[in-house]
Amino acid sequence: MYSLTNAPSSETIEDFVQADGYAPAMELNQRIFKARSDAKMTQEQLANAVGKTRGAVAQWESGEVRPRHSTLQAIAEATGKPLNWLVNGVDDGDPSYPRIGLEVVGEVAAGMWKEGTVRFEKTYEPVATHPDYPGNGQRLYRVAGNSINKIAGNGEYLHAIEIYAGGIQPEHGDLVIVRRQQHGLAEYTAKTLIREDDRWLLRPESTDPDWQSDIEMKGDSDTEIDITDIVVAKWSPIERRRKPSK
Repeated sequence: MYSLTNAPSSETIEDFVQADGYAPAMELNQRIFKARSDAKMTQEQLANAVGKTRGAVAQWESGEVRPRHSTLQAIAEATGKPLNWLVNGVDDGDPSYPRIGLEVVGEVAAGMWKEGTVRFEKTYEPVATHPDYPGNGQRLYRVAGNSINKIAGNGEYLHAIEIYAGGIQPEHGDLVIVRRQQHGLAEYTAKTLIREDDRWLLRPESTDPDWQSDIEMKGDSDTEIDITDIVVAKWSPIERRRKPSK
């Protein structure tokens, strides 16, 4: 188990981190298989369409051999899939796919409890990925209220790395996105993770007197607490009085 100190403890930070609906991106061989399956083609049919052998198709789909770019172009044409999706996993022909920017997946706001069935309407903002972390799993959270106003104010955005996608674990002093669940309700907040006297604490970063108490990571019988993301930056949009025409 992952531990941030040498002190003995029955709980480590891995006990408090949880994937938030993250599904790893498909590898090239998986995309080739999906392209053929979606086109309802057999390996033999795909092989004939691109001028190769069925054995070659089997090697592509197993990941044993990577096709040349010209062959990938032929596979895309034969299966009706966008070439960019086949090569890079990006469907830039889909109007819902953001050509530039990160997805805003939710809001962080202390005291804002929502039912699990309530879905956040996802949007995109023109924020580039952080070069030190994998692009997959980078996302934004919009700040609502003043529960983290020492770092980010209402309407600003926290640039976060989903812990499983980024292959990272929270450490003492990190600003983290925290999910608390209680009686079918969920709250997302941002707090600083603190290791103190063999305990994991979540410390508010607010000047508001309503948000000054540390939260124990272990929760209680009614509340489940886990960490979903690590915050690596913030973004502050400035609205122009006159917006550009699109």
